Amino acid sequence: MSWIYPEAARREPSIVDRRWEAVATADPAREYLALLSYLPLRGYRGTLALFRRSQAVGAQLANTPGLIGFTFRAKILGHRFWTLSVWEDEQALMAFVGRDPHLGTMDALRPRMGDVGFFRWRVRGTEVPLAWDDAMHHADPKSA
Repeated sequence: MSWIYPEAARREPSIVDRRWEAVATADPAREYLALLSYLPLRGYRGTLALFRRSQAVGAQLANTPGLIGFTFRAKILGHRFWTLSVWEDEQALMAFVGRDPHLGTMDALRPRMGDVGFFRWRVRGTEVPLAWDDAMHHADPKSA
């Protein structure tokens, strides 16, 4: 499975990036947890299921304590999706992951997913909002 890196993303018009959604203001003097997730889906049914559920998950994100901001990348024709988010800490991230509608969405999509990838690293508040070009370098192409 190949990954889309910044150079390829500029050449592939089927990649759609959602603008960064700031939920809270990052403190420039503080360190945060960044998360890049890779969600490859098997076919159009998986993609449609993701689209049907994404609005509810987005609303959950916008109302989750501890979230600083997030964005989403989609390669729709390739059925490949990425999320990029910044969290106050691991506890805030896990509180989101372990609740519906996110939890139910992942359970419903699991049979339609390929090998997912989750990549965490620390960022300073001055680095927020994160850029896709920088974030994609944290992904391990061999892990998917």
